[in-house]
Amino acid sequence: MKNSVRQYGQLEEIRKDHVNRYNFAANLIPKQSRVLDAACGCGYGSRIIHDSGSKVVGVDIDVSAIEYAEANYAGPGYIVGSVLEPPWVGTFDAIVSFETIEHISDPMRALKHFRDSVDGLFICSVPNEKVHPFVAENYELDDYPHLRHYTSREFDAILESADFKILDRLCQKGKKSDVEQGVDGMFLVYVCK
Repeated sequence: MKNSVRQYGQLEEIRKDHVNRYNFAANLIPKQSRVLDAACGCGYGSRIIHDSGSKVVGVDIDVSAIEYAEANYAGPGYIVGSVLEPPWVGTFDAIVSFETIEHISDPMRALKHFRDSVDGLFICSVPNEKVHPFVAENYELDDYPHLRHYTSREFDAILESADFKILDRLCQKGKKSDVEQGVDGMFLVYVCK
């Protein structure tokens, strides 16, 4: 049996580091911003940013995730679609995409779509290869498996190749952690423009 993304929970059941990433982003993004939550999953993060005063569009490839988001985290608008073939139109004041790039077969393509669609901040995260090494077998039963993890140097390079300017490099030490300065945590969190 696959580890299905269809096993969602209420906000208090979501892993703390996931929620903390969205709270971090919500505090950085100016109120009244138009925000894209790329690979929004079941919508809790889109709702966190929405509740902070922004207009949010969440997009995810998983139909059941979007259905769950619409039923449980109303407020943002939601669209079914891939970050490799953007279903959204126009530009956004900010884009957030947490724990997405490591799942994508063509990350540069997705990053260029993000770059073309943002007029402000791009806030993203990936697992840190130095602290949380990629092992393919750990993900082979997942609906949307990890394809790789990144060192901070590798993530710098791919973001810069996509024409993003890195404003801040942060991390989360573990699965219950807040976002803090440094690149020595289990997850890398970047703020770009």
